[in-house]
Parts: sequence; structure tokens; C-alpha cells
Amino acid sequence: MTDRPSDRQAALDEVSRLAAGSAPLAATEVDALLRAAAGGDAGALEDLVSHHLWLVRDAVLARKDSGVTVADLFQEGSAGLVLGLQRHLASDGAAATLSRTLREAVEEELDRAEALEREYRAEEARWVADSESFAAAEGRLRLEKGRPPTTGDLALQLGWDEEHVDRVREMVTRAQAAHDVDLLSIISELDDSVGAVDDEGG
Repeated sequence: MTDRPSDRQAALDEVSRLAAGSAPLAATEVDALLRAAAGGDAGALEDLVSHHLWLVRDAVLARKDSGVTVADLFQEGSAGLVLGLQRHLASDGAAATLSRTLREAVEEELDRAEALEREYRAEEARWVADSESFAAAEGRLRLEKGRPPTTGDLALQLGWDEEHVDRVREMVTRAQAAHDVDLLSIISELDDSVGAVDDEGG
């Protein structure tokens, strides 16, 4: 799912606002917070996260053509920030390499989020194509046989297994039902409007 241009700009402004107070820390400050976090200080871990949100902001701003919304990118990038910190603490990494470790972790999470979105869109496109093929085959077989086609008829016609036919049939049926409900709502609203006009005229 992508943002509309106006929504994207508003989201980017919010991301920039959230990261505004996260200027890079001095090496001595990072080192002190890392030692405290390694000792179990949750507050130090939170400080390290909040002071490195600028890394997430920069990574999100760099993905201008992402298929993922800015809000989701920021959320996934922030999760990557936490994972990166945990990874750095577990490896007893030096303060000087922290930014690089965090940047890599953030980019990994953003890459993963975009890959999942691409997979979702591809799967969605396949289901749409299968639904169209199902509807065409169902209509054609109904005319040929003079009766509703069975799952076996459709499986043979489409070259699918029967389980897939039933799954697509269920999806098409649900989509048609939702469409019918939408139409009924529109008709009901029109009826209400006509009735109101008649009442005023009467």
C-alpha cells in the first residue's frame, strides 16, 4: 500500500518531527549509554534508540518510490533500530561502530518490509487473475452444460486442482456478496432521498 502524495508529505513531516531531537551523540556519550544498556539499564537502551531515530528518518526519506507507506516504513525501521542495538550489545561492539551497525539493521528491516509488500501485491494480482478466469469459465460451462458447473468441471476446464477451484469460488462469492451489499446500500440511500423529496412535495 502506498501513500497519496499529500499523505506522504504529511507523514514525512511527522517523521522529521519525531527525529528532530535525535541529533548524533558524542562518542563518549554513546559509550556510556552502551555500558549502561549492557548492564541492564532499560532507560539507557531507550535513550540510544531515541537518539538514533535520525538514522530511520534518513533511511525512510531515501526511499522515495517505496511501495510501503511512510508510517509503516518508520515503524519497521524503528524495529530495525532496536534489533541493531540488541545485536551490537550482544557482540560487545565498540561505540565507534554503532551507527554503522544500526544503519545496516534499519536497511535490512526496510528491505524486508518492501519485499513482503511486493509479495503481497503479486499474490493479490494472481488472485484477481484467477477470479477473472474462474468467472469466465463458470459462465462458459454453465451455458454449455445448461446447469451450474461442478468443482470437477471447473478444475478440468481451468487446469487447477479442486481445492484451488473451491478457494477461488469462495473468494468470488464473497466479492459478489460484498458488491451486492454496496448496491443495496446505494439503492436504500436513493430510496430515502426520494422519500424525503416526496414528503417535502406533499
